[in-house]
Amino acid sequence: MKLLVVDDDRDLVELLDYALRREGYEVARAYDGEAALEAVRRERPDLVVLDINLPKLAGFVVLERIRHLDEHVAVIMLSARGDETDILRGLQLGADDYLTKPFRPKELVARVKAILRRAVKTRGRAAPVVYRTGDILLDEATHQVSAADVPVHLSPTEFKLLRHFMANAGRVLTQEEILEGVWGYDADVGGDLVKLNVSRLRRKLASDGQPRDVIQTVPGVGYLFRGADGGVVREEARGTSA
Repeated sequence: MKLLVVDDDRDLVELLDYALRREGYEVARAYDGEAALEAVRRERPDLVVLDINLPKLAGFVVLERIRHLDEHVAVIMLSARGDETDILRGLQLGADDYLTKPFRPKELVARVKAILRRAVKTRGRAAPVVYRTGDILLDEATHQVSAADVPVHLSPTEFKLLRHFMANAGRVLTQEEILEGVWGYDADVGGDLVKLNVSRLRRKLASDGQPRDVIQTVPGVGYLFRGADGGVVREEARGTSA
């Protein structure tokens, strides 16, 4: 798989390039925002490691434009700041994960492996599934989601999160189970990823500004996806019953 590492700290890029190549990945580099977008178009990476503070174009701007170019490429944001506002903004723009500097290269490698492992499992399914509940539809084959026949544009991580909820409808999921099921992380990794992504997913599934009461918080435990009256219907994407 091909990765793109974007940071104006050339020593850090060199270090990450070495660590990722040791794991068998092909790695491209960019040192500013404009070069990053050019590399995304040229290299078509599977995952981008993207710093927030970049010359020429800020990382947030680059992320927005990446999402217009390719909704499916995974993005891990890097930031020297641990401010939750920055983290939330990156996730709102479609980042799949974030790391706050300083971090150990092996931690980044673990995050990259987890995200790409989930992507490979999704692509490798023999029979993609369609999930339906009420007016919400998720199609694994086309990677599309709609609510009341209106397309809902989700990042790759948001799509995985909704699919995980719908596949486990009616069962309370702990934060640890969600982290493992969506990100592939151990229970002690992930921070506010679940909370922030659930919040954003709820907003995107809202109808006329009013939230659909399908993702419920279970205080002290986790989250429950409660489908419409008929629950969640699962069928093969080609229309035959699963």
